[in-house]
Amino acid sequence: MHIIIAGCGKVGSGLASKLSREGYDVAVIDSDESAFEKLDDDFSGLRVVGVPIDQDILKKAGIDQADALAAVTPDDNMNIMVSQVAKDLCGIPRVVARIYNPAREDIFHQFGLETICPTNLTVETIAAFLTGKPFETTCTIGSNTISFTIEDVDPDLVGSQIIDIRRKDDRFIFGILKDGRFTFAHPYTVVEKGSKLVIAGKVD
Repeated sequence: MHIIIAGCGKVGSGLASKLSREGYDVAVIDSDESAFEKLDDDFSGLRVVGVPIDQDILKKAGIDQADALAAVTPDDNMNIMVSQVAKDLCGIPRVVARIYNPAREDIFHQFGLETICPTNLTVETIAAFLTGKPFETTCTIGSNTISFTIEDVDPDLVGSQIIDIRRKDDRFIFGILKDGRFTFAHPYTVVEKGSKLVIAGKVD
């Protein structure tokens, strides 16, 4: 399975590194060559320098053989353009875009694009933390519904890295909430005392 990641920031590099470790054929695109330094040392995929809406750059990344694409650049407009090219012009079956501005989510959906909005997830997560109410929210990606919940950190896990934590179910650690601040979970993030874990999992 060949997967293209457009954007090699914290999310893009973490996603590309994770998929590469799991044995997928990965290509990551970024206009800044130094961004690839964020990739794990064992990343075995393809690094492509350039603007991800450039068709020549996409060809270098293997767009003709791609099965899926994630647009996770810092620019919402770039992400929607990359997603449109991938879905409508190249016929890639699985395309998802990360957006920051919740107001633009409807625009993405009008184009038939699937999105994840960390802004909305962060708002819901912090609101639950501040009010003490149980937190559970969902988002839909293609035909899949993903649920998000908050769990207290087991004291035995304090000081552990995310990559070393083995869950008994098929859910995974999506992010960490500490002092009202949400951060995405990176494989080498260390769990601190007083943190809460944001857990994600597919709803059957």
